[in-house]
Amino acid sequence: MKITAIYAPSGPDFGLNTALDVVCDTLMELGENVASVDLSAAALTYYDGKPSNTARYLMDGLKDADGLIFACSAVFHAPSALMHTFLEYFQDENYRSLVKQKNCLLLTFSQDSGERAAAEQLSRILSSLGAIDVVRISLDASVADVADGHVTELIERQTEDFYRILRQNRRYILSQKKNPIKILGPNDARNIVDANMRNLYEKHNLGNINETAQMDINKIVAMYTKKHGINEEVDADGAAAPLVASSPKSCKQLTASLPHYFNPQLTKDMEVTIQLDISDDDGFLGHLVIANQGCVFHEGGADRNDIIIMTDAKTWADVLKGKITAQKAFMIGKLKVRGSFALLTKFDQLFNKIP
Repeated sequence: MKITAIYAPSGPDFGLNTALDVVCDTLMELGENVASVDLSAAALTYYDGKPSNTARYLMDGLKDADGLIFACSAVFHAPSALMHTFLEYFQDENYRSLVKQKNCLLLTFSQDSGERAAAEQLSRILSSLGAIDVVRISLDASVADVADGHVTELIERQTEDFYRILRQNRRYILSQKKNPIKILGPNDARNIVDANMRNLYEKHNLGNINETAQMDINKIVAMYTKKHGINEEVDADGAAAPLVASSPKSCKQLTASLPHYFNPQLTKDMEVTIQLDISDDDGFLGHLVIANQGCVFHEGGADRNDIIIMTDAKTWADVLKGKITAQKAFMIGKLKVRGSFALLTKFDQLFNKIP
């Protein structure tokens, strides 16, 4: 296979080089070579409607690539200017289809918690070109030391996932239709998901949908609609009750959903209890137990704890949604800690932000 990495650093290196080295080394151990393109050394000018010789050379490296790696620093919660400059050249009709249907690994690094926003923006641009970001690795230099064994292992595992997708030559069907935006009602949402599940059964040659298969579909529809903001009750027979619009989640409900956003690969041999003392009208007392690479939320206080996090409901909700890191909330005095402060610095890596 041919894998090409487009690398766009910005300013002083704070871990991006090391993280990209881990990705490339992992692929090399798996028997694959990676052609790396350092945009900082390419002297690429801004796109002015005409393809430059430098751009032609860079784009030639993408034509036969089976997989692509886009690695860049995040500046003000956006991909670096170098990466933006490179991506502008895809406006040229000669290059627009070069990344179509190609599987991509996105690697973003920041010093200000902007790595996820940068990855999302990068993903939107690539998606508009028909590329698919199958793996994202987003790290904050203030809390993630790439030299740390757990972080290195996380990068290696996600790179291995990327490798397996490339080896299996997975392809994804992207909709090319530009339909007007429509506000879907509960019944519309259920019908769409139900139809999609039926299509999946047919696509994977699972035969006719019998009663048992329909029950499975109903249950999957229930999980999907709940995840995307619609509540649906499923009875013991797998039959779906009418859908109703969900109400906004309370701070306690957001916290209770944290196990769904947990990164177990970072908790090898970790057994800790995190007690949460959240104040204000939307406050609560609860604790998270992390053990055997799993996470469970319990209401009330814990018999023993390794750390107690104390803050108000609004600040805690902002932490869970990724608007501010737990460490930054502590630094500006909005969050207090008792116990192991080291656990607080790891919290933002243990859990992905809740959308």
